[in-house]
Amino acid sequence: MKESYIKQLIRILQDSDIDSLEISSFWGKSNIKLSKNSTIKSNPISTSINHIDTNISSQKIEQNPIVEKLEKPKDSIEDLNSNPIQSEPQISDNLEFITAPLVGTYYSSPKPEDPPFISKGDRIEVGQTICIIEAMKIFNDIDSEISGVVEEILIENGNPVEYGQKIISIRLDD
Repeated sequence: MKESYIKQLIRILQDSDIDSLEISSFWGKSNIKLSKNSTIKSNPISTSINHIDTNISSQKIEQNPIVEKLEKPKDSIEDLNSNPIQSEPQISDNLEFITAPLVGTYYSSPKPEDPPFISKGDRIEVGQTICIIEAMKIFNDIDSEISGVVEEILIENGNPVEYGQKIISIRLDD
C-alpha cells in the first residue's frame, strides 16, 4: 500500500462524519485501521508499511485481520480504489475461475528458484499442473480441470489460501 493512498484515507476520515475506518487485504497483510477518537496500537507484521508519519497526533496503524462492516461516507472512497490491493477481473461469459481445493499455502513453482508453472497469458490444458498448495507439510500438485488462457493469477506466491478461494482466472476456449 502506498503512503499517499493511506494519507488520502486519513484526509477523508478527517473530513467526514465517520469515526473509524478499517481495511483488510488478507490474513494480516496490508491491514489498516484508522480511528478519530481512540489510540490504536501498532503491531508490526511482515508488510511493506510499519510506520507512517501523519499529522494526526493520536493515531497509529494497527495490522489486525478483523474487518467490521462500515457504511460508505457521503464522499465515497471508491475513487481511491483505482489501484486496489487485490483486484478481481471482470466476470464475463467465457471467464472461469480455478479455486483452491484445500486450505494451505499457494506456491507458483516447484522450487523457489524455478520458474512458475504458469504465467499470465499462458495457454493451459486439462491435467496441466498449475500450482502447488502446501497443507500440513504435504505439497499437493494442483492440476487444471479446464483449458484456456491464463487471464490473471489472483494470489501471490507464498500466501495462504482458503478452500474455495479463487486463485486463477482462465479465459475459456471459444
